[in-house]
Amino acid sequence: MHKSRQENMEWLRANLRTIEPGQGVEVGLFRPEDGEGVALLYYAIYGENFPLDYVYDPDRVRAANAAKDLYQYVGRTPGGEVVGLSALFPAAPNPAILETGGLMILPSYRGGMLAMRLGKATPGTLPEELGLAAVFGQSVCDHVLSQKLTRHFGYRPFGLELEAMPERPEDSTDGVGGRISLLDELRLLGDCPHTVHLPPPYADHLRATYAANGLQRHFADGATPQTPTEGTRSAMDHAALAKLHVTAPGTDIDDALAAFEAAHPGRHAWHLHLPLAHPATPHAVEAARARGYFYGGLLPLWTGTDVLLMQKLATAPDFSLPRLLSEEAQALFSAIRSDYDKVVGGTESAA
Repeated sequence: MHKSRQENMEWLRANLRTIEPGQGVEVGLFRPEDGEGVALLYYAIYGENFPLDYVYDPDRVRAANAAKDLYQYVGRTPGGEVVGLSALFPAAPNPAILETGGLMILPSYRGGMLAMRLGKATPGTLPEELGLAAVFGQSVCDHVLSQKLTRHFGYRPFGLELEAMPERPEDSTDGVGGRISLLDELRLLGDCPHTVHLPPPYADHLRATYAANGLQRHFADGATPQTPTEGTRSAMDHAALAKLHVTAPGTDIDDALAAFEAAHPGRHAWHLHLPLAHPATPHAVEAARARGYFYGGLLPLWTGTDVLLMQKLATAPDFSLPRLLSEEAQALFSAIRSDYDKVVGGTESAA
């Protein structure tokens, strides 16, 4: 049986240590003896606010790496202390997409080349060896360091999840404060041309996104749904975030959304994934917009075919907080803000 989150927190609080700065750092694949150091690094940077429990549990970190559910790259000192981290791990229903993320550098080891070395190691040759269609990444938007790295390695922005993560600890020197938005980026390694049904409010932006990224799609009209909605739910309780992954939008999509929100009350954010390959998705978008959901972006090949991301927030977002580096990311942000204004109408709450 795994230790509870609280048990791991008690161990981390008791074992948090100061690592002498200025030491040489080796970058390599995770080794079992790195488990405690990885958990301590998460605690040193995020305190107790990271939404996934397993990162605070050395045994679960070791197990995930051993099972090939996780490919972590570690920056370690000569004494084996972990001062940097990056990783590849499953994130999408499509097994041919792995996420690169978890890039973290201990504050006393920033300013050098460690972030670049870790960023280069993670997408290196492994994605091609694994036969991946794409590598997915999420850059925090309370600073631009990770966006600089992803842009350097050929990632392109496709979605922006507003205020999806809790704010950093009060004593953190990172970021600009407030809840953290996430920029969804992909480095595409291949394509799978297929038919998509573009919702009219987002058709222009989606067509432009496809063209800018060289993705071949056939555009077809939508159709009225004939069957009940099918999908699954997931939640990240510590982030106050819930997601509805729709595989077939149906005649009861409004009821499905109401049931989803009722099952996950008190959230800051609700995310909706809709299959663009399904002809009923334009109908579902109309229903979602009527309930306060607004544009989030495109997730190419997310399920093997493309997915539309929509999002809803309990309170009006602080649009002054996201820090976005590229013109493409800024254009995406403008499209999202414009749709929010149309859907929510500038009110203080979308709940």
